[in-house]
Amino acid sequence: MTQQLGGLHHVSAIARDPRRNLDFYTGVLGLRLVKKTVNFDYPQGYHLYYGDAAGTPGTLLTFFPLPRAKDGRQGAGQTVAVGLAIPPASLGYWIERLLRHGVRYEGPTTRFTERVLAFRDPDGLALELVASAAAVAQPGAVEGPVPAEHAIRGLHSVTLWEEDAAATAAFLTGTLGFQQVAEEGGLTRYAVGGGPGALVDVRPARGFWPGVVAAGAVHHVAWRVSDAAALENWRERLVAAGHDATDVRDRLYFRSVYFHEPGGALFELATAGPGFAVDEPPARLGQTLRLPPWLEDRRAEIERALPPLDPPRPPAEETTGLGFIHQYVPATVTGRPTLLLLHGTGGDESDLLDLGRALAPGAALLSPRGQVLEQGMPRFFRRLAPGVFDEADLRQRTDELAGFVSAASATYEFDAGDVVAVGYSNGANIAASLLLARPGVLRAAVLLRAMTPFTPETLPDLAGTPILLLAGQTDPLISAAEAERLAALLRDVGADVTLHWQPGGHELTPDDLRVATAWLEREVVRA
Repeated sequence: MTQQLGGLHHVSAIARDPRRNLDFYTGVLGLRLVKKTVNFDYPQGYHLYYGDAAGTPGTLLTFFPLPRAKDGRQGAGQTVAVGLAIPPASLGYWIERLLRHGVRYEGPTTRFTERVLAFRDPDGLALELVASAAAVAQPGAVEGPVPAEHAIRGLHSVTLWEEDAAATAAFLTGTLGFQQVAEEGGLTRYAVGGGPGALVDVRPARGFWPGVVAAGAVHHVAWRVSDAAALENWRERLVAAGHDATDVRDRLYFRSVYFHEPGGALFELATAGPGFAVDEPPARLGQTLRLPPWLEDRRAEIERALPPLDPPRPPAEETTGLGFIHQYVPATVTGRPTLLLLHGTGGDESDLLDLGRALAPGAALLSPRGQVLEQGMPRFFRRLAPGVFDEADLRQRTDELAGFVSAASATYEFDAGDVVAVGYSNGANIAASLLLARPGVLRAAVLLRAMTPFTPETLPDLAGTPILLLAGQTDPLISAAEAERLAALLRDVGADVTLHWQPGGHELTPDDLRVATAWLEREVVRA
């Protein structure tokens, strides 16, 4: 008797730039790179696997980065979207995170009682964060930039568009053992195996153009089987039913069989083991290029053909030796300033790292954690009430931050005269305080949603200091008059101030990233 399928094993898609792909899935989505290898059928290109800490089947997204790939196209006979499971309580966190990283999203909308946030990766692959109650029982994905309580728990579902949805439905239920579990708005949901990662949604797309599998498109969807014997049983069943099942393929980390569902989407059955620790220790998964034994004699040739791809930087350890818990990321491009990243209330030393990377790729990043707690949330200085600062504490904390920047410069050997602050909200306010109270510490500043920290008794000389103020037209916390007041004060002391109004409120938007990136390149990097 053929065993029931166990839900999704992995989903594989096509990307272009491997570095960009790596930064997005580890840095923005917080997944772990669990294997860096090559496409066994085309070893001139990488095959990158992302998942939870151990690379558990059911958590895996994999990519074939092909720098010259053309654009894919969503259409009939194709897997058009990949759902990722998150706890329902984490939806707000992910909205804020996507905004902070400049990722456009749609929703949240409700589908089959679950809230769904839709967005695309840098190559256009359609992704969905699905707030699933079943995800709460699953462990957080990996130690990294996303807190464990908010981490992606694994795959949730895939969505197919089909010219003949009835034929696909008959195949899913009659051959693969799925059950129809829901129907809503023309979308039919099928399940196998139970729990997150067990779902496929099918939408009729009669008369729609066929999908094109290229950059930004799913290549194939893999479903779990327990072991090699179960895989062979499933292969025999598919062949007997007249389907185009391949021979068993050795993928080193699992064995698999490929076939097409009636509409044309490529499916795979993959064994649960042996897993990703067969060729490197669990603690070092994804750190080096791994090749299967039958390609080792071609390693030199293969490595020459692949673009350089350093392993993702592990999460920096909290460091307190300079007076602040902080993270420091060394520069990888010469001629770039050091960005001093100053988080808002409730943030920490990792909060703005990805924003810094996006603003000035290759720049050194210095990111301290505020040392004041307000209801358990880190801040850089105390306040007496919203909008009312404890000025004595502010001045003391400003001096401490200036000393930290100086000490960090000596420790990490970056140019103390080439530090640019990037601050948000509370972090922008202490950056403004640095400018006014300790001139010379900062070469320039990007102040996101800032207000005047204090009016100095002795005016500093900020002649020619470039400052970008990004203010929200509907900001409920900082009025237009307050933003104008800070701009006027900085101009009065000689700073070269650009005040840019955003249509939103206090939250960060993709336009903030766009404007700040262009301003830094024009006013600071090229200066």
